[in-house]
Amino acid sequence: MKKKELNEKTVAQLRALAQASGLTGCAKLKKTELVDVLAAQAKPPSKAKSKAMAKAKLTARPKAKAAAKPRAKAKPRIKAKAPAKPAAKPAKKPRAAKVVSPRTRALKKPAGAAAPKTAPRKAAVARPRPKRARSAREKAGADERWEALSPRTARAFSLYRARCEQRVKASKYYLGVQESAELDEGFEFPESYGESAITLMVRDPYWLFAYWEFAPNLNAELRARLGDDALAKSRLVLRVYDVTGTDPEHAASFHDIDVAPGARNWYINVMRVERDYCVDLGLIAPDGSFIVIARSNMISLPPVGPSEVVDEEWVTLEALGEFYAHTELGPSSGSGGWGSGGWGR
Repeated sequence: MKKKELNEKTVAQLRALAQASGLTGCAKLKKTELVDVLAAQAKPPSKAKSKAMAKAKLTARPKAKAAAKPRAKAKPRIKAKAPAKPAAKPAKKPRAAKVVSPRTRALKKPAGAAAPKTAPRKAAVARPRPKRARSAREKAGADERWEALSPRTARAFSLYRARCEQRVKASKYYLGVQESAELDEGFEFPESYGESAITLMVRDPYWLFAYWEFAPNLNAELRARLGDDALAKSRLVLRVYDVTGTDPEHAASFHDIDVAPGARNWYINVMRVERDYCVDLGLIAPDGSFIVIARSNMISLPPVGPSEVVDEEWVTLEALGEFYAHTELGPSSGSGGWGSGGWGR
């Protein structure tokens, strides 16, 4: 290292360099002497600098002592390590000045001071967040995604979305698992409810269905009213009334159907359709009188063919395709429509 560079260093740095170079006895040398010693070590020693090096060696050599008796080798002493100094704690950052509101300052005032009157705060009202309208770019991206799918895949996605929306709507009314009443496994419906009754139902536009039951004491009442001989000769019939626009008491027409005594239901064929009917269950006595046992409800027959009420305008497949082209419910008309066949097939 050059002398100029050594002059720029501090005494501590020069002593460290001397110690690293293996020089001893440099602790008491001045800066100029240290510079000379280090510079001389880098170059071969000259006559002018030999004196400084000799001086450094002389200072490093211990003084000669008188010859002494040989001593026994002492055991090496173990130097106790100095306790490590605790690391200095980082200086605490100064706290920022605390800002005190006027209301807090007023509360800290002495009791004698009157607190300033403040207006009552209004309760915060949560306002619904308006929905963000979709941009034209987002709508265009949705259309491109639908057009990229095949018709069958698009249809599957739309059906899956519709089912998810139905589940979400149904979850609003879900009340959780409800405990059901305990069922009696040995329960059986009774064969009779203890009264005479008949019920009339519609099977189709040309057929009715009636079922009935008798009270347990019906035979005793009829026997007391007609006698055993007249009761044995009486016929059990179903009297079918056409009560369109009227009631059974003022029916325009009726007809009788003989039924077996042990029967409990019967199919009734009618010839006049789209009419109202009622049925009486009773007995025709030998003298021709009719004894009513039970009267049914009134029913109306449905029409035979398709309904005459039609819509004024029908939705075409082309119009439906244009509708789906502007929504995300399904594919556009150009992608083939629902199913693998498309609209045109």
